[in-house]
This record gives sequence, structure tokens and C-alpha cells, in this order.
Amino acid sequence: MDRGAVSAPRTWSTRVATGGPARERLLELADYVDARSTAYCTRAAWLCAAAAHLPGEAVALTIGTADRSVAGLAALTRSRRRGVWHIELLGGPFNDYGQLHHDEDTGDALAAALVDWVEREHAAWSLDLAQLPGESPVVAGLLRRLGRVRLEPGAPIPQILGIGTDYVVSRNRRRKANNALNRIAADGRRAEQLAVREPAEVARWLPRVVDVRRRRDHACGRRSHLDDPAARGFYETNVSDLAAAGALTLDLLLVDGEIAGYGMVVEEPGVHRVFDGRVADGLEHYRGAVVCDLAATARASADPGVTTFDWLRGRTDGKFGNHEVHRVHLLASSGAAVDRLDRWERSARDRLKAALPAGVLQRIAER
Repeated sequence: MDRGAVSAPRTWSTRVATGGPARERLLELADYVDARSTAYCTRAAWLCAAAAHLPGEAVALTIGTADRSVAGLAALTRSRRRGVWHIELLGGPFNDYGQLHHDEDTGDALAAALVDWVEREHAAWSLDLAQLPGESPVVAGLLRRLGRVRLEPGAPIPQILGIGTDYVVSRNRRRKANNALNRIAADGRRAEQLAVREPAEVARWLPRVVDVRRRRDHACGRRSHLDDPAARGFYETNVSDLAAAGALTLDLLLVDGEIAGYGMVVEEPGVHRVFDGRVADGLEHYRGAVVCDLAATARASADPGVTTFDWLRGRTDGKFGNHEVHRVHLLASSGAAVDRLDRWERSARDRLKAALPAGVLQRIAER
């Protein structure tokens, strides 16, 4: 090529599938998605389960060129309330990591296509994209193109980096598991620890795990995600898919055959991530969740291929380590009226939660 020649600008085409066809499109793009995913909750199986089970209309927006059929994907969901379209990442609040999938050189083009679709197809809208990487070129492109847009800190993600090498779980912390087991024995009860990996065994324990989680959530004064049949279907599908892929371990502490606590860990190359865990209501004094967490960290520490233990979103007293991942939350809207409506809805939900009588929670727990 001549030194002074200038290459022609690339022309991108956009394809949008919604509803059932969006799920079919995600299945078609499974290899593309999984090759670029950074965590289990950004993989094709997770996204397809969200499209199948969770409320809202799934959206698969892709960009491509004549020589690259797919060069970027935004997997989204949208729902309409009070005349406003609410658009978020597919999987919504269940995603500890959010991602817009793209090639190394196509992030800005994906941002342009997303903004064009949002503004062209929706008269009144709000965009809510949570837990995205702050350095993403898609985020940078959205910030440049959207008018009413803001970036907020995402939920922090505590981690242990160098588990088993640079970071060793302290003796005092490990002693907590022994203390719990000694207390069970002192009470004249029988303790048993299980690490369940076989898909059939995971499926056998899953209904009891779901019951433990729901009862514990209700005892803490909150509605459980798994009270909702759609969210429960999404949860159970993901547990089954991860177990079938050989990527999930279910840790259990049993006291006289009853679950006193459980933990689920997703095992990915180089990193173990805590997917879920609860202590059983009524048996919390045996610290079953702590016992299961320490079993999981011990397993990660003993595996030379594991360098990171990921607690996923949110700080709690039970999460320990030496590092935090910080993501960003991008929020945008079509106008001030939509912002006011969003604030009103959030305030109404908060007031409802605060006013929910204990008796209602008890009736939910007894269902």
C-alpha cells in the first residue's frame, strides 16, 4: 500500500433478535461468547438460562461486517413499565460480573450500535448496566455518546490472591471449623462434611438446599429470590448446568443428617468463585456456612492450579482476603421525567420492604 493511502472506514451492520429468537441467537453464538467470557455468569449457558427463565424480553444485539459475521454482542433484557422501557444486562441483579462481549478492536463500534438501537427504538427509556469493567471500551463509548449518563461504583468483589502461596488462611480462622465440629460433638450430635460434585448427587441435594436458603432468608426478615418461580428456575438451571460441566462443588455440613450449612463454589481455570451459601435457620450456632467456606478455601489452597479465590459481590464479616475488584455501574435515561420515575419506583420498593409485616414473612416461609 502507498505510504499516503488511507484505508476506508469500516461499515458495521447491526442485527437485533428479541424474545425467543434472542435465546436461539445466543445458542448460535455460544462459542463466540464463551471464548470472550471472563466469568461463569457471562457465559452462554448463563445467558440462555436468563433468557429462558427471567422476566422481561431478552435482546441479542450483534454487530458484524462482510468479513466478520459477529464482532460484538450485547445480551440484554428489556421490560416496559408506565410507558418507560427499562433496559439492563441479561441476568440483571444476578450478575456478579457484567460483560458486553466484543473483539479487541470493536468495543467502540458495539457502543455506537447499542446507543443507536436504544434511542431509535424506544421513546422513553432507562439504561442500567451493572458490574461492568471500568476500563471497557464499550463503557468509554457509551459515556461519549449518551447525554444523560452517569457512572457509579459497582459492588466491591473481595478476593484472595495467591491463595495457598502468597496468602495462607490463618490458624485462628481455620480453628473456627474445628470449634464448630467440637461443639456439635459436645451436644451429642453427629456431624458429617460432604463435598458433592456428581451431577446426580447435586440434583438430589438441590431441593433441600433451596429450602435451607429460603428459610434462612425469611428468618433474616427478607424475601428470598427463590420465592419467585422464575428466579428459582434460573437458579436451579444454572446449578444443574455447572454441575454437568464438572465446574461446581457443593459443600455440606450435616448435623444428624440435616443440612446445617452449605456452600457452592464454581471452579474455573485458575479461580474458584463462591456461587452461593447459607447457614440453616435454627442450626446457625453450629456455624455451618463458616465450616463450608473454610472447606472451600482449603481445597483451593491445596490446588496448585488455583491462584484466586473469589467471594463475589459485597463485603461481609465472613469474607476475608487481600484484594478487591471494583467494577462500575452505568446508568442513563432519555430524560428528567424518566429519572424521577425511577427514583419514585426505588423509593416505593424500599418503603414496601420496610413495612412488610413479620407475619407475612412467616406465611411465605411456611409455604
